[in-house]
Amino acid sequence: MSKLRISNQDISTSEVFQVVCDDFPDIIHSIDSDGKIVFTNRRAEELLGYTRDELIGRNVREIYTDEVPAARNEGSSDPNESGETRVESILKDKQGNRIPVEIRSFSIYDDNGDVIRTFSILRDIRQIKALQNDIVRSERLAAIGELASGVVHDINNPLSVISFALELIGPLMRGEKDLSPEAWEEVTQFIADVQKASDNIASLVTHLRNFSRQPDEKMELTDLYFPVADAIFLLKRKLKLGRVDIQNKLKPDQHFVIGDTGHLQHIFANLFSNACDAMSDGQTRILSISIERFKKGETDFWRCSVADTGAGMSEETKNQLFKSFFTTKPVGKGTGLGLSIVDRLVTAHGGFVEAESELGKGSTFSIFFPVAN
Repeated sequence: MSKLRISNQDISTSEVFQVVCDDFPDIIHSIDSDGKIVFTNRRAEELLGYTRDELIGRNVREIYTDEVPAARNEGSSDPNESGETRVESILKDKQGNRIPVEIRSFSIYDDNGDVIRTFSILRDIRQIKALQNDIVRSERLAAIGELASGVVHDINNPLSVISFALELIGPLMRGEKDLSPEAWEEVTQFIADVQKASDNIASLVTHLRNFSRQPDEKMELTDLYFPVADAIFLLKRKLKLGRVDIQNKLKPDQHFVIGDTGHLQHIFANLFSNACDAMSDGQTRILSISIERFKKGETDFWRCSVADTGAGMSEETKNQLFKSFFTTKPVGKGTGLGLSIVDRLVTAHGGFVEAESELGKGSTFSIFFPVAN
């Protein structure tokens, strides 16, 4: 931070405050009860390309991208014990460029409990997001490599069905065998087998295409059923080798959020993989997935629960779960970044994560995403 220079003449407290804020490396601004910007600093001018006069009086929603839900514009999730709210969002500068930011907000209330001012600090996190995307991409590629050995088997099986069916259908269609009603019934069954096998291959190719594409972080209307299904598919071989019984209660077209499909896949794949590892020494290995509606404050959430019957966690472990580089796995088996990135990705979607666990009784991770109608 540069040195502050203030002349010796008498200056007011507000002038000192403005000088200090102008020297701050992050955007600082204050919003009134109507959502208008009433104070901002020099960093806002530098980052957004507006003059201070252009920002003062402007509705704060005008400096956010269109897909950002209104509830996330100023960190309006429920405050923590200190009264602070903390969320991620996306600003747009005067030229329309997207700038991911982390917002920390503090509200000032009147005697009736109504918000009269919101004081916020917005930090540019483009470098952090770039690093995060690199880690997500590398983990995705590692998962695809692990999946490759199982793909050969998954493709070879339906191809064998198709080949066998064609061998049997050929002589019938060439007239080498009498096409009796029974023969036609047999041909019909072979055609159905071929269709089913080809559908399996097409489904496999679709999943592989989804996982191999580069994540572009595009927030759009998303059905949670599909990233969950894709994550299960990605870990199919690991879950099978771990003899894990999957109890998935999700159905399509029921649970919609505004989210990035690739990041949602990563969130669920990480939780499913951790659950599988936690049950590696257990006799009963059940992975349960469910979603229910949950209301917190004024916001409706989808509560996505991922429960396992693994070894569980101590209170000490639970308190450190989402810290970067913390891991309970042996050296070489984990980076300690998985859950910290999951936490950041969920926060970027306007949600939050909770963990419940008891030694010897398994763990349940609950992910909360705002409901999209």
